[in-house]
Amino acid sequence: MKKRTAILGRQAIKSSEGEFIYELENLYELSPKLSSMILLTAKECLLRETSLREGQIEVTVTVIGIEERSGKVIENLEKRKVRLTLDNGLEDIESLRDFGRISLRRIKLQRISEETLEQEGVLSQEDLSKYLNCSVRTVQRDIRAIKKEGIEVITRGYLHNIGRGQTHKVKIIGLLLDGFTYSEIKLKSRHSVGAIKRYIESFTKVLMSQKRGILERKAISSVTGLSETLVSQYLDLLKESKKDKTRKENLELLIERNSYREHVKKTVERHSVPLAAMMGGLS
Repeated sequence: MKKRTAILGRQAIKSSEGEFIYELENLYELSPKLSSMILLTAKECLLRETSLREGQIEVTVTVIGIEERSGKVIENLEKRKVRLTLDNGLEDIESLRDFGRISLRRIKLQRISEETLEQEGVLSQEDLSKYLNCSVRTVQRDIRAIKKEGIEVITRGYLHNIGRGQTHKVKIIGLLLDGFTYSEIKLKSRHSVGAIKRYIESFTKVLMSQKRGILERKAISSVTGLSETLVSQYLDLLKESKKDKTRKENLELLIERNSYREHVKKTVERHSVPLAAMMGGLS
């Protein structure tokens, strides 16, 4: 067990995220918690560029349009390039350490399936088995296990037979709105705390956009940098959550917390220019 932990620790440091945190902790003498928060913010704000980030690959997969049904030969289906995150750095290392390789594989399965949908594509079970380096039977077993948790996994051939399940991102945010803590959500969802925080940050962007009167899906997608598919999921969640007393109260807390953060940020920005001028004058 100690050997496995040491190996995972070395893998974490070797990643670009681990190197970034190491520099923050050692060069700038920041705490591990603050370093992790800075990493999360950097990933949210800086990873919208067109180049692939570490852990991503770009592949051509078959896309089925919403109006198309299964049964068409593959040659006649639209093809599209999508980006899949097969390795999500420290978050995957944390999930492997805490929950094991089967849970990590199921996390990856959910992640790349949803990434494809957000880019207007859909993966087949054969595609999933290829990218996850396992058999189709294993993929089918994993999908059954995930669906038992009420989470939908959409693959080619099942696009028009979607039940009343939800994606893992919506499930996780729903748990937060129900009053569960990050630690409890981690145990229930088997996702890393970093991933949970990212999903909540992206959901909060949609929430605050709506609060400011930006209501159209395309407009929210434009200002937040999120896909229209994901924005639609979050808008549906918001609509349903406002009918529940506990969730409505927690939505108001999210708005209040984010409004305070924005106030602090504006205060810092307002005082940063004269401070910089003073420091420049002293140099």
